Amino acid sequence: GEQLLLGRQAGWPEKRYSVLAGFLEPGESLEQAVAREVMEEAGVRIDQVRYLASQPWPFPSSLMLGFCAGAAPQPIRIGAELEHARWFSAAEIREQVAAGELMVSPRLSISRWLIDDWLATR
Repeated sequence: GEQLLLGRQAGWPEKRYSVLAGFLEPGESLEQAVAREVMEEAGVRIDQVRYLASQPWPFPSSLMLGFCAGAAPQPIRIGAELEHARWFSAAEIREQVAAGELMVSPRLSISRWLIDDWLATR
């Protein structure tokens, strides 16, 4: 929709936010994994999960998959894995990155590609 959910882990540099990430559990589909991870990390129910892209990742010999999903407006409830999460508008992301108030994932990562892809449509 009109806002993007980004979160930050406690060990990251201050002001660094990224899309949410997680791991596939045995017996679940990719779409189920996306919905479970977003619920566990941010307490947000999602739907319309759609695959967008993949990226080989050498640490530890993994394949990263990128998805987008929809969510009705709802409050965020932080899980144990995140220090903070919030909804950002496209204007907020652009303005805060330009001002140095927000750092997003490095360009080499699929998470940055997902952010840039979302921004390109707004």
